Amino acid sequence: MNLEQLREHPFFPFLAFRENDLEFLLLEMFWAEFFRDCLEKPEHVKDWESLFPAERDGVPILVVANASRNRAVRIHLRLNAGDKPLFPPGAPQMHGEYFLPLDLWLDEVRDSTGTTAYPSVVISTDMSLSALAMTRKVLNQFCLEEDPQGPTRAWIDQYYEALDANGYPGK
Repeated sequence: MNLEQLREHPFFPFLAFRENDLEFLLLEMFWAEFFRDCLEKPEHVKDWESLFPAERDGVPILVVANASRNRAVRIHLRLNAGDKPLFPPGAPQMHGEYFLPLDLWLDEVRDSTGTTAYPSVVISTDMSLSALAMTRKVLNQFCLEEDPQGPTRAWIDQYYEALDANGYPGK
């Protein structure tokens, strides 16, 4: 199944993935296809390899690395389990009262042996259109830029500055 077919599937966005094996497999497929789609060209995808399988709770849902480019991506599925409202811009600072669909940071990911460490971006995202659009931008930049650390750090800083300017009690 390609990304479009997965988006059109009647179970999308696969919210019952914890209980339903089929939805979990479809969710794994979605993230693999989403990652491929973000890189746009087959030659950009060929050196990326999975480091770990997806976890049933979605944390992580995808971990891939590119040894030749010395970088990795770790994606966590973010769920609004408490049905908190989305953060409204300009709201008073009430930490923990609102749901933030996207959180991200730079980190390090090690391979399964623990010997190889890759500079990485960690993206914790829900399946909303806006969060997926921002995830796409970050993945495209981090995976395709020659030296992604600086531009990705700047993007993350701008993201949190914008949240802070709107009253979100962030990092």
